[in-house]
Amino acid sequence: MTDEWIGKTINGYEYLEVIGRGGMATVYRAHQISMNRIVAVKVLPKQYIHDDTYLQRFEQEVKIVSQLEHRNIVPVHDYGQHEGQPYIVMRYMPAGSVDDLLNHGPLELEQIVNILDQIAPALDYAHSKRVLHRDLKPSNVLLDEAGGAYLTDFGIARILSEGMGKNITTQGVVGTPSYMSPEQAQGLPLDNRSDIYALGVMLFEMATGRRPFESDTPYGVAVMQVTSPPPSPRKYNPALSFAAEEVILKALKKKREERYPHAVALSEALKRALDKPVTSIHDTQPALPRPQPRLAAPLQSVPPAPPAPRQNMFRFSPSPPSAKSPAGLGMRPRAAARAPDYVSCSSSILSLLKSNSKVRAAYPRHRPRTNPWLNAAVGGAIGCGVLMVLVILVLIILANLLAADGQPAITPPPADLSSPGAHSWAIQQSLLPTAIDLAAAAIAPVGAPPTRTPDPGLRQIGGSLVYFAERDQGVHLYRLDLATGVETQLTFSSGVDSFPAISPDGRFIAFQSDRDRTFDIYVMDTEGRNLRQLTRNQRANRLPAWSPDGAWIAFALDTRGDGTFDLYRVRPDGSDLQPLLTGADRASQPRYSPDGRSLVFTTGDPHDASTWEIARLDLASGDVRQLTNNAVKDWSPSYSPDGSSILYLTADGAKGGAAIARMNADGREARVLFDGPGYEWGPAYSPDGQHIVFTAAVGEANREQLYLIRADGSGLRQVTTSGGQGAVWLSAVAAAASPTSQP
Repeated sequence: MTDEWIGKTINGYEYLEVIGRGGMATVYRAHQISMNRIVAVKVLPKQYIHDDTYLQRFEQEVKIVSQLEHRNIVPVHDYGQHEGQPYIVMRYMPAGSVDDLLNHGPLELEQIVNILDQIAPALDYAHSKRVLHRDLKPSNVLLDEAGGAYLTDFGIARILSEGMGKNITTQGVVGTPSYMSPEQAQGLPLDNRSDIYALGVMLFEMATGRRPFESDTPYGVAVMQVTSPPPSPRKYNPALSFAAEEVILKALKKKREERYPHAVALSEALKRALDKPVTSIHDTQPALPRPQPRLAAPLQSVPPAPPAPRQNMFRFSPSPPSAKSPAGLGMRPRAAARAPDYVSCSSSILSLLKSNSKVRAAYPRHRPRTNPWLNAAVGGAIGCGVLMVLVILVLIILANLLAADGQPAITPPPADLSSPGAHSWAIQQSLLPTAIDLAAAAIAPVGAPPTRTPDPGLRQIGGSLVYFAERDQGVHLYRLDLATGVETQLTFSSGVDSFPAISPDGRFIAFQSDRDRTFDIYVMDTEGRNLRQLTRNQRANRLPAWSPDGAWIAFALDTRGDGTFDLYRVRPDGSDLQPLLTGADRASQPRYSPDGRSLVFTTGDPHDASTWEIARLDLASGDVRQLTNNAVKDWSPSYSPDGSSILYLTADGAKGGAAIARMNADGREARVLFDGPGYEWGPAYSPDGQHIVFTAAVGEANREQLYLIRADGSGLRQVTTSGGQGAVWLSAVAAAASPTSQP
């Protein structure tokens, strides 16, 4: 790739080659002429020099690292600008990163102890300076030729004394879900023990060659960080002693007070477990303020009863990787390095896992003086407001209860619930909106203003996209008209509505929602009306897919509640639930072939995402054929409209990364179609097969957006600016179809 900096001498630095390229910056190996030494120069690309978020992060990294003078923290030599592009000059690390070492499998215990013995004091030193790293992972630990290990990439670090007061990361809890502590994933106040958790994840990975939690989406990983116990490290590396395993698991405790108090304590505990002499140097005494225990309360068990309406939902949004990802300062270029899954998440992330109650300040002991006339006026205004809302709700409910002929639409249940009419009665009741939905509909706007100025290129493509997105009011489904740029909100529930699927005739949307605590499958029309709940089994029902004839909806069901998932199908009216494929392996993300004869899906060890492959189920015979079989993770398949090829995601040789790939329907001629700097996921063909929509964070920090490419992988074009995930196509013909009749 041609680069305008290569071969030039700028501000005393001769630029030799690109050693890392990511979403936020490009890293060069350069010769500093005045000092006659090789350095690494991190440069902000031109397209981001007018983006305040990127500029502030650049400045933040320089500010933080300039304060952290430690022998095991990569030093900054210089900082400047060239034609408006800021750059940071840092020490060059020729041996790559710990991430590079992990390309070859787990590390030897001696090597792990050596690395931990160096970075633990450095991390504690940063903590003593009131700095949290917040993105500690193998790609951010660099190595020199003598085996020295150094912490780097403080671009999203937090200075506790300043509270990040410039909104650098306040739009989202930033970090990498695979290394994110439970409290960080939940948006709780953080202290040094959050970085200790990330160090524990690194220790697990160095000892086993894999991360403790793997899932098909970053969101899934974050949920596991909060809710799932880590697997036994000895399961993946039987050579580990029980004592060493206990050290790792203690660092991964969900409750922060049960972890090690500082990084050196973790390092020393590992040495004792391995019968090594404890000679760690305490550079400092951690001095970070810690939140009160009540703010880090343990997770409550999930009751079967539906919860009270939640006000804040969660979203994971992959954002551009750091400048040293994947190649880092001195790492190999992207093609030879493990891609990161650097992701940002909203400040309300995983809020359903937290209590809805807020910690309130104690009331003062004395009662302040009040004005009775003011109280009466305020009370009267509130009373009128409440009365008005009640009147609106009553009118809406009455309107929904009356049929066209004036007869009540709600009928009493049959006396015999086992009678043939009982099932149709149950379906009829499921069509009625809940009181919560009615209340939301009464106060929520039907549509939203255009998300951006209509793009002439998108206008030519035509049709609409249906997707989910997190906005201030929660995670809901939206429809975007590509010709006009007008976005319409379709759902208003208190749950997380996500992963829509369009019926073949374009009149209905199936989707998953946790509005009754567990995810179930729902169906509504494309205007957001005529809602019905199809599954009610207190298990996770995920990722619906319509059959080509519209007669079935296939989905993944966590039948045993252990994350294994089986394939099921159900009629669009909620009847005739049938298993399609059950077993010990994971079976998820089903998608029908255009002829309806088979399903492609993701299979593999439910607890080891690195084993996941693409398989095909013949619906007539029940035979399963594995289409991919390689050393990297492959998942999330879907057919092209003509059935000739399969679109899917692949780790592309780098665990944790994601690229869009395509292969023939029989599994042959697989190749990477698109691999941008972000974490791409959710690819879907347009109805004519000419374009692909997918989710990534390529050009805007802290927010997942929808992007389009041509079917050959070219012509990248951004679609949304206000966030969007998991999009599917609604063709121009389907969008104009009437949505009033039932399937």
